[in-house]
Amino acid sequence: MWKGGYMMNYYILNSDVLCFTQDLGNSNGTMVIEKDRKFTVQIDCFKLLKKSCIWHGNSYNIQRQFVIDKFNFSIKTPIVMNGKDIIIFFPTCSPSSKECIWVSYNNVDRYVKEEDYTKIYFKGGKILNISASYSTIDNQITRCIRIEKFINEKVLKNR
Repeated sequence: MWKGGYMMNYYILNSDVLCFTQDLGNSNGTMVIEKDRKFTVQIDCFKLLKKSCIWHGNSYNIQRQFVIDKFNFSIKTPIVMNGKDIIIFFPTCSPSSKECIWVSYNNVDRYVKEEDYTKIYFKGGKILNISASYSTIDNQITRCIRIEKFINEKVLKNR
């Protein structure tokens, strides 16, 4: 479905991203899957996340601490990449794991439990099979819903 792809040296995560993960064939690269393209960025996955948070006007550490303090989600903490547009990414496992896939909550249409994996259907029709359990994905989506609701009710209301 996402055959091909190319290499980039600079990139900022945005609302077109469906997911991103460490490129297992390139220890210093991150594979990014957008709505219409797939490519590798020459930067470590976690560094790309941190750099993108800063570009969007946030610090990864501050965003993570906000979610921990407000919701007590200290493990597999979802990150609000952009508070204005409410772009939220969640990890499928420990962010320090090379197997971690960061999924864009905003682009998930639905998800289905399969025998050994979870099938995520993205808005626009793309499908991704993830080795994370259904309960993990369901829990992460539920967390993101709570975060989004809080931002919509408390933060954006005061603008």
